[in-house]
Amino acid sequence: MKKIKNSPHTQRGAGQPLISIAIPVYNAGEFLHQAINSILNQTYKNLEIIAVDDGSTDNSWGVLKQLQRQDKRLKIFKNNKNQGIGFTSNKAIKHAKSNWIARMDADDISLPTRLQKQIEFLLKHPKVVAVGGQCKIINTKGERVGKKIFPTKHKDIKSMMFNAMSIQQPTVMFNTNLLPKNFSWYNNSLSPVDDLDLFFRLFKYGQLANLGNFILKYRQYHQSSSLKNPKKTFALTKKVRNLAIKNYEYKPSVKSKLIAFFQELIIKTLPSPFIYPAYSALRGITPLKANFRSDSFNIFKYFPNLTTP
Repeated sequence: MKKIKNSPHTQRGAGQPLISIAIPVYNAGEFLHQAINSILNQTYKNLEIIAVDDGSTDNSWGVLKQLQRQDKRLKIFKNNKNQGIGFTSNKAIKHAKSNWIARMDADDISLPTRLQKQIEFLLKHPKVVAVGGQCKIINTKGERVGKKIFPTKHKDIKSMMFNAMSIQQPTVMFNTNLLPKNFSWYNNSLSPVDDLDLFFRLFKYGQLANLGNFILKYRQYHQSSSLKNPKKTFALTKKVRNLAIKNYEYKPSVKSKLIAFFQELIIKTLPSPFIYPAYSALRGITPLKANFRSDSFNIFKYFPNLTTP
């Protein structure tokens, strides 16, 4: 990745540092217009979008070419075959020209002031290596069906990370000035929890934070990568947690270890077809949520970042 100074040496937005937005794309043609335009229409104008099509079998590549003709801030690349989200994200980041790199998924929608708020925060807090934000959950029709609320302080984010994602991947913006030149980004073999592995490793280089503002509409549906095989996803999550302890100098509290134990017990107990409906209920997405709020089985205390509208 080519390093540049954080200065206004770019084509738009005098006085604004360039922001690079990395977007891996796979069969997201239905949502791409909304996703890409939500970045192009940001209040912050000095940006480039690096979108990499990961061997899509739908019309994603055609949509990307059409959007690029409309705005040259969009740079597009294509994998010859499907390589995975980690590989594709790494490829996008490799083409980034800025030290300020934001992530975005091809089916989500960034709210208009997202980039403005995040770059201002990072410039004011030079020890923060990554900043995320709060999310509204939407369905395939774009209807709001829930929300995700995350802690804003580094201490709380670090503590929570062992039991639940405390930063939502497509909301994050990185300050790569704090990272070594040879920094290894996403481990493709750990997909779809390669982002969890990344966040654990980032603790070594700086603080993590979340804005208190809603900055993203996060699209949740059955085809989401982390929900296709929930038992496999949790098995990989357990593997990453072990890596964090053994290799990344992470020290979970006794409470965190107990919560992880109960999480594992619940995942083992529930049949696979029931895990996604339960997950959706906890997010406030389906009417099933009432079934999981009884005093005798309050699963919310084991998944502290799950909230309803």
